[in-house]
Amino acid sequence: MSRPKKRIDDRQMEFNFTFGKKVDDFIRHKEQIQKAIDEGPKVPKKVENEFELSIVIAAGIKRAIDKSGLSREQIVDKINEYFGRTKDASHQDDPTCRNPLTINMFNNYLSKPATCPIPAYYLFAIHHVTKSLAPARAIVAAEDAKIATGSEIRQMHLGKLEEHILEIKKLKQEIKTRRQ
Repeated sequence: MSRPKKRIDDRQMEFNFTFGKKVDDFIRHKEQIQKAIDEGPKVPKKVENEFELSIVIAAGIKRAIDKSGLSREQIVDKINEYFGRTKDASHQDDPTCRNPLTINMFNNYLSKPATCPIPAYYLFAIHHVTKSLAPARAIVAAEDAKIATGSEIRQMHLGKLEEHILEIKKLKQEIKTRRQ
């Protein structure tokens, strides 16, 4: 039987040995990420037909609308505002825009995407109005790609800088050992 541990103070804590496990987990995750980078993108998923793609895009738009908290009417108004669409401007001799988007047409785009697919240029306005990239994510997911936000890209750059700094330190150490 082992001797009981003597504590100098009852408030004394035992040393936590989980640091090594955290380092091992970090190294394992880093190796997995590096392996995924080396392998490159997976084979893109095949879609059955163009109607399926229209449904996927409409679903992405619906997710963006839900996350925005805006009603469809508000989205339509903001899309028209984004493009500067008014009835007067569309009916001039030299029109500066198309007819304004109506709530009925927008509902058709979202509820009947197979028969009435949404034009791609609306995605620019939808991304801007909803502040969501859900429609674009739905599109790039077909190629097994992902969208990175500005902050995610900055984090990737920081990771690359860290990697380069470590490499520089190793090279400096190598040079020092060769001189001696």
